[in-house]
Amino acid sequence: MTLSRLTVFAAALLLQGCIATQRDMLQMQSQMDDLNMNLSTMQKNQADLAVKIDSLSRDLNVFSENIKGVSSQMERLSGRLDQMEAGLDKRVNAIGKTIQKQQEQVESALLPSKLYNDSYAAFSAKNYDNAAAGFKSYIAKYPSGEMAEVACFYLGESYFSKGAWQDAALAYATLLDKYPSSSKAPAARLRYAQSLLKFPQDKKAEAISFLESVVKDFPRSPEARTAKEQLDKLKPPAPKPAPKPAAPPAKK
Repeated sequence: MTLSRLTVFAAALLLQGCIATQRDMLQMQSQMDDLNMNLSTMQKNQADLAVKIDSLSRDLNVFSENIKGVSSQMERLSGRLDQMEAGLDKRVNAIGKTIQKQQEQVESALLPSKLYNDSYAAFSAKNYDNAAAGFKSYIAKYPSGEMAEVACFYLGESYFSKGAWQDAALAYATLLDKYPSSSKAPAARLRYAQSLLKFPQDKKAEAISFLESVVKDFPRSPEARTAKEQLDKLKPPAPKPAPKPAAPPAKK
């Protein structure tokens, strides 16, 4: 090959290398521009993200303060509720004690009446054992009760009806001793006398005395009529006076 051709060939190769290098440089520049753009975009996004994080952080701080405020309010409300509950407990306890006291008062008022009524119902049903036990219990528990006087009389009636003459006489005597002005006094005197007449020992004189007192002190009472009939059976009729002798005929 001649020297001129070699020179031309070398120049061609050098030109071709320069062209390739310039193309690579342009491509690299383009990639660098893209990279810078992407980096700028990322920086902008990072800045936006930082702003959002700051905003979120402030919101969280505000929320935290609100939570603290709510928590404080809840504590105060809880304290008030505790106070209200304590006050309500006191009121409920006071109301409960008042109700209990009222119930006790009602029961104390009802018990005597119930005991008497149950005893009288047993007497009306001719269950004299239960009636006597009930009236006796009433007198023992409520000696100053409203029905104590009547309970004492029906205690005697219960014993009398079952043939317990001595117990009946004691009940009637107790009534006459404690309540001498009782409306049951005429009946109690009559029953006392009738009970004495049933004693195994002779109590006839005492019985007659009480029967006579009924007739004398309560002359218009039904018991006075019964006592008089009883006296007529107990006291023999008075002997009739002997007839006077006939006068001798007058002398002419």
